[in-house]
Amino acid sequence: MKFTSCCVTAAIIISSALSSNASADDNAAIRQAKMNYPINVIAQNYTDSEGVLLQGFLSTPNTTTTSTKKVPAVVIMNDSSGTDAYEKQRATMIANELGYVAFAADTFGVETEIPVDTGGWGGPYADFISTFIRNATLFTQRIAAAVDHVQSLPNVDETKVAILGFCLGGTGVVHYINVAGEKEGGAAAAVSIHPSLLGAWDKPLGKINIPSIFLTGGNDFLTGPQAMASLEDDMTSASTVQWETNRYAKIDHAFTNWFAETAYNARADERSWNSMRTFLADKFGQSDDDSSYSWESASQLDLWSEDCCEGVASFFDCGPDEEGRRDFVVHAGAKYGCPDPSCKVPTVIILPDKSESGRLFAKQRAIQIAQRYGYRTWVSEGNVAAGQYFEGVGYDSAKVALEGYGSGAQDALDFAMGGNIAGIDGEYSFKVISIFEVPENITAVNDTASTYKPQILISSGVDGDNMADVIALESTLMGMEANYEINRYSDASTKFTDWNDLDGSYNAHAAERSFETVESIYREMFGEFYWESPTPVPPSTQAPAPSGASLFTFTTASSFVLLAVAYFLSM
Repeated sequence: MKFTSCCVTAAIIISSALSSNASADDNAAIRQAKMNYPINVIAQNYTDSEGVLLQGFLSTPNTTTTSTKKVPAVVIMNDSSGTDAYEKQRATMIANELGYVAFAADTFGVETEIPVDTGGWGGPYADFISTFIRNATLFTQRIAAAVDHVQSLPNVDETKVAILGFCLGGTGVVHYINVAGEKEGGAAAAVSIHPSLLGAWDKPLGKINIPSIFLTGGNDFLTGPQAMASLEDDMTSASTVQWETNRYAKIDHAFTNWFAETAYNARADERSWNSMRTFLADKFGQSDDDSSYSWESASQLDLWSEDCCEGVASFFDCGPDEEGRRDFVVHAGAKYGCPDPSCKVPTVIILPDKSESGRLFAKQRAIQIAQRYGYRTWVSEGNVAAGQYFEGVGYDSAKVALEGYGSGAQDALDFAMGGNIAGIDGEYSFKVISIFEVPENITAVNDTASTYKPQILISSGVDGDNMADVIALESTLMGMEANYEINRYSDASTKFTDWNDLDGSYNAHAAERSFETVESIYREMFGEFYWESPTPVPPSTQAPAPSGASLFTFTTASSFVLLAVAYFLSM
């Protein structure tokens, strides 16, 4: 199959020691600890525009009790079981860990009795939930009431109130941006996690002026490929601001809900939480302004020499190859207490696009990675065997990544699919592979029985990559049972990470968001951090399990966690 105008930056993390999911024991331990997370909320009543009495639960960060400064807030919309321990714990986490005011809102109403969930597709419970799924106006009315209430709180910055929905609440978030997306003074950002998008839903009534992110699971039939394509169509036609989608391989619906025993996935939960955290920090104006992510000039290379510079021990050329091209290596082991280039530190190999712009970008990217992360980086022209490099320079064989851009993506994707890269033998173990272009033919060498399961991160520009091509690639990856993560960025075309591109394709926001994700993958897979279970609390403070905790009904939604780094970019 030909993937037209589909350039991918995929970082495939290959590791036999670490899979896309935690072990069953680790997952269970983390799930149990999350179930025991202490709740710190107070009940607050409010009403919607029709006077329906609602009751939410407010959690505030400790700093708000000693400071008069107003802070951002997050309104949490409940799943189909109502506002119970799960939403209250999420509110407490947001207040404790992110420093925002958090409000677990009420979709159904204080006096509403939720029918018993007997499972299946019909009955009173399903009819009740459909009242909200199929009535975007009503759902939006309830969300708007919660937003208005939170904006009225004295310690909240009314211009920085986000909405966050899980499962049914995630569906509500989609309804809200479609119905009230043009309203001034409403939500400032929207996060939808594993929503139910099965079947048709109301299209946008006007423009969508609310930055949004959608986090879904690759195995969630409630957010299947066609549903995501429809969502993208709506956002592309109506949104005036940035939006993105994150999709996680082999992850089912309700993967963030620790009360859903078989669906919960600790790693996907943590990756989606981190993506939400950085997204909200960006929209609330709290992101770090890191100039190392904004190199837009070739003159940056003039700052480097073979002498030490800002913690980087040296950089040097290797080669030349038979065509006179030379590789480019940066050693940054000083950050690991290892200034000698022979020291074993994590290594990132970059296969550049062969254009002049692409080669320059690859060298700048190599310096960026070395300076920021402390890794050794190597820009390979593709004809110099990896073995020549590895035999001459020390490296940690368990911590090697590969990034492929443009024409360099062909070899990277071949390796990801289970083949060998020209000049790079299979004996060399890569933990991460980043691909920036999908070749004309996708051949899955790897089979489902293979132990070779790379971690693939795909960062794709919505304007540059046709959704049909993305769906086809995901189908191939799913058939291989590959570990992958696909992130799509609005207003991003071909070469959206290449700040040297003269065609105007560079998108600073999408590039920074994608590099943040790449960094989180590298640091996780290289063992620099990983998700941790919260400290268990005594039984006396354990939260009761919510009713209907299984969440296995057509009303739940899906989220995804992807363990691969790939950027769809047409070159």
